[in-house]
Amino acid sequence: MNSNSSSPLKLVVWKPCRWEKKYFDTNTNTLVEPTFYQDPIYSWEPFGDPFGSVTSSDQTQRLREELIEKFTLEIKPEKRRIEQFKQVIQVIDEILSNDESSWSDSEEFGRLSNADSVNLRQHQLLALRQHIQWVCDTFVNVPDVNVSLH
Repeated sequence: MNSNSSSPLKLVVWKPCRWEKKYFDTNTNTLVEPTFYQDPIYSWEPFGDPFGSVTSSDQTQRLREELIEKFTLEIKPEKRRIEQFKQVIQVIDEILSNDESSWSDSEEFGRLSNADSVNLRQHQLLALRQHIQWVCDTFVNVPDVNVSLH
């Protein structure tokens, strides 16, 4: 798990709790439904701003809607499954194929012996796309997992 506190995005994969005991809710005087509660099983914060490499403001807004609004914790877990998350890849692929994103400098790597410096470049949207693909491939067969982004 990679973490970066300056990232504006955090991806979390959740699964329903699988309690071995039954719990009683004293507020409602009923047994607690364990699938209502979720356990995080994976989290990731990308390095930098993945929206920063999108060059079109319309596409930036579209991507924010697809990622954050459709996968916020306020949305029920059954509407945030891996199947729905795969659709984000299609949106990113459209942005990439329409040349509405760019590479950017991610950090400078010191000085070489001849006084030249090396800039490490990253395509943050492409990196996000690859990570989303990995999450989908990794968790697709895990029962009842869901994704949140905030």
